[in-house]
Amino acid sequence: MNLWHLKACILILLILTTVSAGCATAPQSQNDKNIMIIKGIVETYYKSHTYSKTDMYACAQMSQDVWDMVKTKGITAVIYIGNVDNDISTITDSNHAWVMAEVSPDRWIAMETTGGFLVCADNEVCSVNNDRYYHGYKFSNPKELQAYMDILEHPCEDGYILGDDALCHPACGGNQYCTGDNICMNGECRGCNAGYIIGQDYRCHQECPIGSGKYCINGVCGKDGNCYA
Repeated sequence: MNLWHLKACILILLILTTVSAGCATAPQSQNDKNIMIIKGIVETYYKSHTYSKTDMYACAQMSQDVWDMVKTKGITAVIYIGNVDNDISTITDSNHAWVMAEVSPDRWIAMETTGGFLVCADNEVCSVNNDRYYHGYKFSNPKELQAYMDILEHPCEDGYILGDDALCHPACGGNQYCTGDNICMNGECRGCNAGYIIGQDYRCHQECPIGSGKYCINGVCGKDGNCYA
């Protein structure tokens, strides 16, 4: 074999080696890298943390931890609260929190921090598919979520209680408040019989006329709704 043939053989060998090496493995996309990162984060976090019951405060705290881990890796993340078991119409119906990570532009994957798994429709990526994870109320960071949690824990000023109507009412005798026409007297809610109202002297007076919210300070209420001495 002369020198020319030797060079030709070496060239062909190099070409074949280059083609073979190029076809062996395709470069991993940033999307795939990010999925591997968030999957590792949520699985590792789950192994080292305990979640034993339905507790909005516990899962909110866990989601804040995981959010920070994801952001530290340079991946955009937000925190969602909602209900993964039932459809809801208001934020007050929420009972759970989780993290949403943007693995590629406009592609978000839910991270179930209390269970240690990913949630999405792609069964090659996620072990669970639940569309409710993609419908909730979004918080950009833990600070925003914590501010909301503080409101939930202390929604009213001192001396007031959050009522069933979602309004703050003056507390009466501890953890109760007065409803309707009742007023708080010596730590108890007291009211009057139908047709009577409590006056400024904290006694029951005949309403005059009925439905007016007024009563006779002096005299009695006549059938015509006027006060007579």
